[in-house]
Amino acid sequence: MVRNHHLAKSIADASWYDIIRKTTYKAESAGNIVLHVDPGNTSKMCSKCGNIKKDLKLSDRVYNCDVCGLTIDRDENAAINIKNRGLLLFLYVYVYLQKHFKKVGRGTPEFTPVETGALPARATPRHRSRKPTALVMGGCHGENSS
Repeated sequence: MVRNHHLAKSIADASWYDIIRKTTYKAESAGNIVLHVDPGNTSKMCSKCGNIKKDLKLSDRVYNCDVCGLTIDRDENAAINIKNRGLLLFLYVYVYLQKHFKKVGRGTPEFTPVETGALPARATPRHRSRKPTALVMGGCHGENSS
């Protein structure tokens, strides 16, 4: 691919970011969400009992659990673990939102003001010592808007 391994890593990272960005866009346009799950030890952890097999090599394509006796394809085992982590993360987020936000009307959270009443007057008047910044509105790049 690329001889410079740092450049190859950057290209691979950009490709993963693009996949995540496009997947998130498509899911949100369909009314769904995308949760990012940590993939660490998903192929080494048993999807039935949770035991982590430390001596599993990349060349081992079948996962055999020493504790519960589960025999399953390694990629399928990792996919089940990622799905379970995603469901657990979704449950945590859902419970957190239900606990910390009170629903009002059409599902908008209610925010309670910290203080009520008039705002205190400023002790010293505010003077501008700098020029005001210009605000450019309308027009396309390259058009003369004067």
